[in-house]
Amino acid sequence: MRSRCTFAAAWTAPSWVARATTSSSPCSPTTEVHRVALDYRLEFARRYAGVETVNFKKVPDVVAFLKDQFEGRGPDVVIDAVGMEAEGSKLHRVLGKSFMQAGVPVAINWAIQTVRKGGNVSIIGVYGPPWNLVDIGTAMNKGLTLRMNQCNVRRYMPHLLKHIREGRIDAKAIITHRFPLEKAPKAYSVFSDKKDGCVKCVLTPAA
Repeated sequence: MRSRCTFAAAWTAPSWVARATTSSSPCSPTTEVHRVALDYRLEFARRYAGVETVNFKKVPDVVAFLKDQFEGRGPDVVIDAVGMEAEGSKLHRVLGKSFMQAGVPVAINWAIQTVRKGGNVSIIGVYGPPWNLVDIGTAMNKGLTLRMNQCNVRRYMPHLLKHIREGRIDAKAIITHRFPLEKAPKAYSVFSDKKDGCVKCVLTPAA
């Protein structure tokens, strides 16, 4: 493995932010991280994980910008933690509303276009069936490795709990809102619509 590994990530959810702070990362400790998201979540990422961030709305071409940050070749690894909820064009919205496409493939296409030749793209953002307009030809021509899956919670929960117990992840710092269990619909709405600076909600059952 090379002594220096760089990676970028597009994200809206906080589910993997703590990953950048763990010493088990193959890219530690010389990792450069760029995230594409809402301003308040970018600020959270800078504060919590100590990473560099960029808002795609504030640069002319986010792919060109990110490549430039990595000496023009792109990062070794890109993580798509956005999935089909990315902002897209009018065409994407029409295809989505007519159920001809399962969401918007902007984040995965940015990942494929940004990563270096021979690099790796990890997809943890959710995409639904039946299909999406993914730039698979570019991925093939660049010789990329794509890995994707739904989270295997049963497998990884013990490892995550170990990180928390040993102080590598401060899980409480991710929580911004707490609700009683009966307010679950409201909690979901606050989280899904990204209201009130929400990063992560916790439901507390009645004692």
